[in-house]
Amino acid sequence: MSGIPLQLGIIYGPILSRRLGRSLGINLLPPGKKVCSFDCVYCQYGKTKSLTCAPDCSILPTSSEVFMAVEKALKKPRSLDYLTFSGNGEPTIHPEFCEIVEGVKRIKDRLRPEVQLAILSNSSRVTDPQIRRALQMIDVPLMKLDAGDDKTFRAINQPVTGLHLNEIIEGLQALPDLMVQSVLIDGIVSNIHGDAYEAWAVVLSRLRPSSVQIYSTERPAADGSVICVTPKRLKTIKADLSNRFGLQVEAYWQA
Repeated sequence: MSGIPLQLGIIYGPILSRRLGRSLGINLLPPGKKVCSFDCVYCQYGKTKSLTCAPDCSILPTSSEVFMAVEKALKKPRSLDYLTFSGNGEPTIHPEFCEIVEGVKRIKDRLRPEVQLAILSNSSRVTDPQIRRALQMIDVPLMKLDAGDDKTFRAINQPVTGLHLNEIIEGLQALPDLMVQSVLIDGIVSNIHGDAYEAWAVVLSRLRPSSVQIYSTERPAADGSVICVTPKRLKTIKADLSNRFGLQVEAYWQA
């Protein structure tokens, strides 16, 4: 079951985001189709039917189409805080991602220099030095890390074959001013208890990100066994990470 509909175009919103204020989304994936390198059990877009790190270019928007859509959207007189790469899957798997980031940044700086660039990424391509360079052009690169051990990583994120958590962690370590986003869940698969929680917390302590954003899923998830973590538990986890490791943590939940 999908909690929210897939995006039908390149630009969507603006939406009011708990973390990013008024955010205008950029979808680099096909309209109405989820294409991703992960099949996360908690995903609010439902199951990943096209699980890949190398999607078919013929179904993706071209860089020129993205630039035209962004320019048109930014010329409209409306209040915006962020221009955010997100959409129907993982933005960095678009083969022209680096070129697109450069071009979108130029358009934004020309038309709306006060608006910041953000990305919601699952970190699957952070192992690629070119992707890391592109991410450094983005003001707020929010990089996913839901697990600190391979078993939990595969159970929660269900990645495409060939992705390895230790390599992703090494890629995250190479990013300056790292910002981490983590979805915490309970149920048959959980990252808030025992060894799975401790492994995740220890990896965060090693990475020393400039910020950690924790939240849970509040809409119907791809896997019906997923249980949302309560605000009380999120606050407890925030306090633990802060007290034990000195991490800067923000917890988010639906009011």
